[in-house]
Amino acid sequence: MPYSSPFLPALEKRGAVRGALGDVLLAVHFGDAAKEVEAARKASAAIDLSWRAVVEMTGRDRARFLHGMCTNEIKKLAPGQGCLAAVVNRQGKMVADIVAHATANALLLETDRANAAALIDHLNRFVVADDVALKLSDAAVIGLYGPSAGALLGMSASPPYQGQMREGGVFVAADPALAAPGFTLIVPAGRDEMGGLLGHGVSPLGFEAWERLRVENGFPRWGADMGPDVLPMEAGLEPLAIRYDKGCYIGQEVIQRVKTYSEPPKTLVQLAFDGDAPAVGAKIVAGAEEVGHLTSVAPGLALGYVRKEHKAPGTRVMIGTLSAGVRALPWHARVTNQTV
Repeated sequence: MPYSSPFLPALEKRGAVRGALGDVLLAVHFGDAAKEVEAARKASAAIDLSWRAVVEMTGRDRARFLHGMCTNEIKKLAPGQGCLAAVVNRQGKMVADIVAHATANALLLETDRANAAALIDHLNRFVVADDVALKLSDAAVIGLYGPSAGALLGMSASPPYQGQMREGGVFVAADPALAAPGFTLIVPAGRDEMGGLLGHGVSPLGFEAWERLRVENGFPRWGADMGPDVLPMEAGLEPLAIRYDKGCYIGQEVIQRVKTYSEPPKTLVQLAFDGDAPAVGAKIVAGAEEVGHLTSVAPGLALGYVRKEHKAPGTRVMIGTLSAGVRALPWHARVTNQTV
């Protein structure tokens, strides 16, 4: 049965055009995606991140258990802190991407809704004598982006995924996914945080505009640029999601081996071109050789995987009849600047 967030009916009254991403109903746009992008760049815009779900992990062993199941440091997270991580299998391939938010009594794992059940099943297979319980939360996720987002929330600039629990059980954390400053809000069922934001002059943002800003930033999305056939390094997650000094976890040997002795065989890059956007899945060609494919597209920009020999910024490739230039993922530089 398709998932429809509690905010969608109110967003439709504000002009939202409904669409679907898999089995998730969402607001595609509000009449003009380009204007929505500008609102996020210049002021503030809020989006119903209905394709994101929250898995609640409780029990006294939760931090130690998750630490041994993912690529990032979990045991040292204090309430209000968070991190991006990849849950991987024994072959180092991704089971899920998660943002782990620590609260006083739980870990809130933000992940792709279409993959949440598979994530819970995977983790539960490894729960033996651990005091750990997992369940899909009924909380909703909202994104608030733009230069005035922090002031609206009373939040100062923060490192990625750092946040705080607010009155009413709303958890707010910094989000680096878009080419605009932003935050995610994990909202308990029954609270209309979206109505409150829009009532304070925040513009509504649809999925199409959010995707444009995401592709511009080069940030991967599960189901588009990440999936079970990908190593987390291939998706470019290394700067935020992988700690090579954290010790053992499932899949760690493969991840460490790639780091120590080689490099990923393919890499997610950004591609810039002039002309109409090609289709997702379009082949990337160098000379007469197919070297990759597109995973996400936006006006003038795309994300795609290329073989490691073609990942250097400035490399020229072809996408159909379009000439395209390879670029590094812009969010890598933004995160470096935020964390130095």
